[in-house]
Amino acid sequence: MSMLTYTEHRFVIAVRNLAMIASLIAATYVQAQQATEAARSSTEQDEPVKLDVFTVRADPTREYGSSNVGSATRISTPAANIPQTISVVNAALLKDIGAYAYEQAMRYTPGVTQRQNTPNASIIRGFIVGNRYRNGFLVRAYETDMANIERIEVIKGPAASIAGASESGGLVNFVTRQPNFKEAYSASLSLGSYGYVRGVLDATGRLPGTSNVAYRFIASGLSAESWRDLERSQKLVVTPSISWRASSDTELLVELEYFSSLTPSGFSTPFLAPVRNSTPAPLPIPDGVTPKVATGQWAPVSTNTSGEPGMGRDAETVQLFATLKHAFTESLHFRQSISYVHFDESLYLAGVDNNLYYGNDGMIYANRTLSKVLTTLSFGRAQGDLVFKDKWMEDNLGATVLVGYDVGQDLSPSTDKRFTGVLPAMNLVAPTYGLPATTPLGQTVDNTAKGGSVGYFANAQVSAWQERIILTGGLRKDWNKARWTRNNFTTATTTNAKTPKVESPLYGATIKPLKWLAVYAVKSEAGAASRQVPLYPNLPLTDSRQTFTTVTPITVNEEVGAKLTLLDGAFAMNLASYKVSADGAVRTQTDLTLPGGGINVIENSNVAEGIELELSGNLSKSLAVVGGYSDTKTRASGLKPNGTPREIRGVPRTKAQLFAKYTFFVSDDTTYSIRAGVVTQDEVWGSAENTYRIPAATRFDLGFDFRFGSWDASLTLENATDEIFPQAAIAQASNSVDGPRTIYLTLGRKF
Repeated sequence: MSMLTYTEHRFVIAVRNLAMIASLIAATYVQAQQATEAARSSTEQDEPVKLDVFTVRADPTREYGSSNVGSATRISTPAANIPQTISVVNAALLKDIGAYAYEQAMRYTPGVTQRQNTPNASIIRGFIVGNRYRNGFLVRAYETDMANIERIEVIKGPAASIAGASESGGLVNFVTRQPNFKEAYSASLSLGSYGYVRGVLDATGRLPGTSNVAYRFIASGLSAESWRDLERSQKLVVTPSISWRASSDTELLVELEYFSSLTPSGFSTPFLAPVRNSTPAPLPIPDGVTPKVATGQWAPVSTNTSGEPGMGRDAETVQLFATLKHAFTESLHFRQSISYVHFDESLYLAGVDNNLYYGNDGMIYANRTLSKVLTTLSFGRAQGDLVFKDKWMEDNLGATVLVGYDVGQDLSPSTDKRFTGVLPAMNLVAPTYGLPATTPLGQTVDNTAKGGSVGYFANAQVSAWQERIILTGGLRKDWNKARWTRNNFTTATTTNAKTPKVESPLYGATIKPLKWLAVYAVKSEAGAASRQVPLYPNLPLTDSRQTFTTVTPITVNEEVGAKLTLLDGAFAMNLASYKVSADGAVRTQTDLTLPGGGINVIENSNVAEGIELELSGNLSKSLAVVGGYSDTKTRASGLKPNGTPREIRGVPRTKAQLFAKYTFFVSDDTTYSIRAGVVTQDEVWGSAENTYRIPAATRFDLGFDFRFGSWDASLTLENATDEIFPQAAIAQASNSVDGPRTIYLTLGRKF
């Protein structure tokens, strides 16, 4: 049998995925028809939904945003009562912007810049946020498809009094779609640029033959090529769930999620900029070399500095979640959740050296490493919450008290295998892929480890004068259990004792001088246990060249602001002034002159401060908007080449976003809408050393939607002007950018 060409291979993949999507849609359509007929023959009526303190329901008066949130307090709480900025990307916004991936979902959220080389990671208010939460659970390496997401809640600044291991920039919580006793069935198919194909189906309703059990089944499949060389994406997500109402006060929810994907391995388009000790001059020019490429410009956007044939990120995750909720009384509620997650990842990529140089041919080159990382995780987590909520004295005095715990444990030893090598230098303007490695892959790390964590917390809100004055306070204590790590090269085992408790307090106050205005102030801290960080991340821990540094992370967040709720709750604005100070940040930097080709840099005294304006909701029945403005000043440890204080890379000084949709109502079952979005940002530092800046940029998105009866059609044009729009800056040869002009067409039907 002859070998398939790359083009033929892409065609086979596309056909296979189309067949998979078609079969899923057909199977669900049959299931939907059968369930519908059963429901029609039944005399049972849908039970009314009984709200509980934990469940956040969509606000029918607001198309975008949310009047209530749950991530900041673990229970449904009015957003105006929380002394902290919380952004909500809800289901309506996810649908309207055509978001199938996290970076699209965050495009119009102020203070957030996407970092593409890590799944579902962002830079929020100047700091990388990579931890992922699912319905309040910390889930390492969580990744999914937006088809299963009801909304995303983003807490700005550390939320450690609730979440524990909160990062400096904040917390991102994915809230999943859950079973509904009201029957609903839908399917959609999307086609787009670069071979993009995506199918989604969603079925929910009462489980046939039962009166108190509801189910939901969501599946999505995606196959796409990329505008970058040698990249492609494949994704399959299946999420069945069951909700059992044991009584009017007790409910059990069980969710299973299977995720499988092949996605790009890491970095992308290089910016050809002046580097080390030569700013503002260009790269040093060797004697006898005539430059053929100028600095201060983008290389071809298709250039893939981390991609070679066969490279990519192959991940598979199986997750099981069970949550029991019970109301003892109207005032006392309990929730107990457990989760199991098994995660396998194979990450195969090229690492790019931070130093660029002119070759003898006058072109610009970058040295690269060859890396492969194999990771296996299997862990469980349990968390419990007990809530007391009541009001007295004709609502002039109220209290909400939440106490709870979190316990996480590796259920089997996790594995970490790393292989490194050296690739030929890459011509960044006219790259050649597939050249043999100058140093083949060799294993450098083979570790097995097992550990866990424990945390408990108490948070309270005390209100007076019919919630016109609200005092908020919380304290959480966490520690890591004893952990062992075995080096499988030498069989030597290292045991780390249980860490001391780390305290994370929060103090805040909210005052509502007017019904529609809330002013607030908050101070919070996020701590983490001290840990040993190896200087060279790609060397075995037993290598004689390896050294260790003790790191004790701590973040302090101070924020004051005002929240306005207008037009009878349909529209909201949030204005905040903040300062986030962080010590103990660890940054990995590629440098082929060092052992293992990289180094962990410890940064202290990093600061981000500024102002942020956010708006979301409906200005009229027809017009919905979301967006905002941020002005961020940063300071990092160390000095720039000119001797002035360094700033945090990848953070624009100013950034503004606005997305709007206007709907025309033709009849009860026919509407059409037009939508448009714009994102503009200031220039950013393109490297941690602050040796060059990436230019400012502005991008536009457009769309059109049409609904007729049970059919929906949408046309989305992303980056209409084909702008090279930077994402988070990483290093000279590996800055990430948004995609070029792309078009998507989606057709969906509800059954």
